[in-house]
Amino acid sequence: MPETHVPAMNAVLGLWAAYWAAIFAQIAHLRMQEDAVGAVAFARIAGLLLAAGLGLFLSAHAG
Repeated sequence: MPETHVPAMNAVLGLWAAYWAAIFAQIAHLRMQEDAVGAVAFARIAGLLLAAGLGLFLSAHAG
């Protein structure tokens, strides 16, 4: 893969991870309102995806 495409791919992957973090956060919110089963797990997954997305996005803009 050419070096010029790596930052662009990192930015896309970062945004993709942030999108899925929002989906998992919404699921955690809905699970908490319904019966709270699995809400903490979904919230943790959302946090991990958000952290990974932020790291990828920042690495794309730093290089």
